[in-house]
Amino acid sequence: MKSASRLEQVLKGGHFAVTGELGPPKSSDIEVVRNKARFLKGHVDAVNITDCQTAIVRMSSIAAGLAAMAEGVEPVIQMTCRDRNRIGMQSDILGAAALGAKNLLCLTGDHQKFGNHPGSKGVFDMDSIQMLGMMRSLRDDQQFQCGEKIKDCPPRLFLGAAANPFAGPPDFRAARMGKKIANGADFIQTQIVYNVEKFARFMEMARDLGLPEKAYILAGVTPPRSLGMARYMKNFVPGMDVPDAVIDRLRGAADKEDEGINICVDIINQVKEIKGVAGVHIMAIEWESAVPEIVSRAGLDQRPVIEDLIIAPNLTTPETIVVQGSAEAAAVVEEVTETAAPEAADLGEEILARARQEASEIVAAAQAQAAEIGTDRKVVQTTDDAGEHIMNEKERVMALESVKMGLDALKHAYGLNDDQFNALVKFISAQEILVKEPPVAETAAPVAPTPTAPAPPSPVAPVSTPPAAVEDTKAMDEAKEAAAAKEAEEAQKAADAKAAEEAKKAADAKAAEEAKKAADAKAAEEAKKAADAKAAEEAKEAAAVREAEESKKAVAAETAAPAVPTLELEKIKLAERASKIAPDNYTQAYNGVIRETVLGNGDNSVTVGGSKALPFQLFEGEIPHKQLIAMDVVDAGYEEWPEPLSRHFADVLGNPVAWAQKCVKEYGADALCISLASTDPNGLNRDSAEAAKTAAEVIQAVDVPIIVWGCGNSDKDTDTLRELTAEIGDKKVCLAPLSDANYRSLGATAMAFQHPIVAASPIDVNLAKQLNILLENLGVSLDTVMMDPSVGALGYGIEYTYSVMERIRLAALTQQDEKLQVPIICNLGREVWKAKECRLPTDELLGDQERRGVMMEAITAACMLLCGGEVLIMRHPRAMDLAKELINSLLG
Repeated sequence: MKSASRLEQVLKGGHFAVTGELGPPKSSDIEVVRNKARFLKGHVDAVNITDCQTAIVRMSSIAAGLAAMAEGVEPVIQMTCRDRNRIGMQSDILGAAALGAKNLLCLTGDHQKFGNHPGSKGVFDMDSIQMLGMMRSLRDDQQFQCGEKIKDCPPRLFLGAAANPFAGPPDFRAARMGKKIANGADFIQTQIVYNVEKFARFMEMARDLGLPEKAYILAGVTPPRSLGMARYMKNFVPGMDVPDAVIDRLRGAADKEDEGINICVDIINQVKEIKGVAGVHIMAIEWESAVPEIVSRAGLDQRPVIEDLIIAPNLTTPETIVVQGSAEAAAVVEEVTETAAPEAADLGEEILARARQEASEIVAAAQAQAAEIGTDRKVVQTTDDAGEHIMNEKERVMALESVKMGLDALKHAYGLNDDQFNALVKFISAQEILVKEPPVAETAAPVAPTPTAPAPPSPVAPVSTPPAAVEDTKAMDEAKEAAAAKEAEEAQKAADAKAAEEAKKAADAKAAEEAKKAADAKAAEEAKKAADAKAAEEAKEAAAVREAEESKKAVAAETAAPAVPTLELEKIKLAERASKIAPDNYTQAYNGVIRETVLGNGDNSVTVGGSKALPFQLFEGEIPHKQLIAMDVVDAGYEEWPEPLSRHFADVLGNPVAWAQKCVKEYGADALCISLASTDPNGLNRDSAEAAKTAAEVIQAVDVPIIVWGCGNSDKDTDTLRELTAEIGDKKVCLAPLSDANYRSLGATAMAFQHPIVAASPIDVNLAKQLNILLENLGVSLDTVMMDPSVGALGYGIEYTYSVMERIRLAALTQQDEKLQVPIICNLGREVWKAKECRLPTDELLGDQERRGVMMEAITAACMLLCGGEVLIMRHPRAMDLAKELINSLLG
């Protein structure tokens, strides 16, 4: 198994799984988590621990998950891309796995705009699909996202993801779920299901792709607690489909909460019958106490209880499941891959009996040997932690070999019963005891005999021996001992002298060898110094030549016009080539159309939008207008621009009028964006009237469509853009940006003076749509609106930008979503040129700084064009020309 989690075992065992949801508190009160976990314990197989849901600060999902585990509830840790980069994600999941978490649900996360810190910055280093791939690599490949290997103990994870069957476009929802499964999702939890008919169609598409065979799909359900809750989900929660029948049932019910539970149970019973549904995910939002009743009424209260598995090396262990609440609660149902043969069980019993007999013989032999040894060497009887007697080394080795033989025999047995399995555990414990060194008995060390002179022969009649004779004999013995000692001493001195002479000879030889090595090293060092000096001199001369050449090239580059590589037009247009293939093989019919928005005045006006197909796909539908590129003119902040960018405007910096004229006359700009960065209250905080006057002067000086972009502060932009409309009279300009904070005031101004506007929102499909709805409710015609969904530069979130913009375009063209059928504008120049890659100087590794920056801006522009951008705001003239060449080459 991938994680051996309870949820994984229930699903792989073929049971209909039930998961719940637990929202941590907006405090550090752990009792809230514990109380909610107690409601859910025994009624669900695992519980999702949400990760700051709806972008509201709450207790960490990992910490709350640990508290749930302490209450006997298995957590599914949720992790979002909103709050962590890839370093933080990997670090957190290693910590969670170390604490025992086995299930992980990977989510992109609600945008911070929804939460209680709307001004915070979302990370979105990657999306949920990329996170799944990263976590799978941690588990399966044992390596971090950077490629570095995990040396030991990788996290064992059962990976999950979310899917919304009701979001748009519906035909792509199953395919998007398939991407998550392909990137590592082992199970899927869907958005709340109220429209079972639509959910069944979604599951049909999933089955066509073979997805239920690759991952377990759990249908999301929620008991509507009140009529107001159901209405709110129907009217205001994007991606929700609440049929009128649900509203009607609640409206007519006397007990709304009880009817909400009944609705939830009815939906569970219906989705259980849909092929491919492996379980349900019950989201009782702040109503965890209702889960036991829901599970009981749905007939799912007898949950499988998974026993912990003890897995020995090379031993196939059955997975054991006990059905809780049944009359045979103690009965064991063994799920084994192979049925144990009777002879295998008999073999196991025989092995156990033989092992017990052999152990008894070993103990008896040890006791007998101890008795034979006697009092001089006693076997010290002590007891260790397991209560086993200490053996001597020989007996310990014999016993250890015997236990190993028993283990080897057991490893070849199949289908062990509980007694046999417990015996195996005891064998393992015995092995651990026996491999320990036995404690040393504290016995008295034998006393070594003291060498003494040979005893003088005892006289036969000691009584008659004279004292003088005894003394003479003693003196003779002492003289002999002294002579022997002197002889030994002289022999030792001779040996020492010889050894000293040999050591001196060896030292002299070693000194001579070291002197020779030192001389050789000195000669080599001098030779190296001479070679290095010569090489340095040659390098210096080469550098001087190279510097002279680069200086010459730089002078030529400054005087020459920016060189732009020309992209040759296709000799045979794509549409003509495609016509030779059967249209059914490559075309898709679109039933939506992008609205047309007019920018500029009179004969110099430009129309954007109007597409009836995805960008550049002329073979599928009409694209009446080319994309428009506007050059950025700023009234402040240009001091921070990198030199390779600012040098193209060096003669006009600080003079917005001259700057605008240069962009139009010298660089051929088709439109301009006047960025009033000087009005930022956190910067220069320039007066709104003065900034508006400067913008009006630029508008009067050029005859191309103009977008006036504020500083991004809602209050200051409202004042500045209102002042501007009073200054320019009947001139038409595009006002930007309008947000959910100032759309009322600026929307009314735009309607009064008939100016087009830019609706700016954080990078989220639903937020962009919601702002368009608010503007339309205000009375603003969507024909005058362009969307700015927020963009990221190449290497800085462009993947997420591309995904969101593509989803907006698909919803507009395939679902006829009128609220999203407006042109998209991308202010990408400012994002690209603040990237560190555009600011690092020229070097051998990264290459030329200007070329690097131009390519980053041009490639970012290409990505924005391909996913639906109709108006691009750019800064470098060479990058703008490259983007124009791409548009002309693809559209003719």
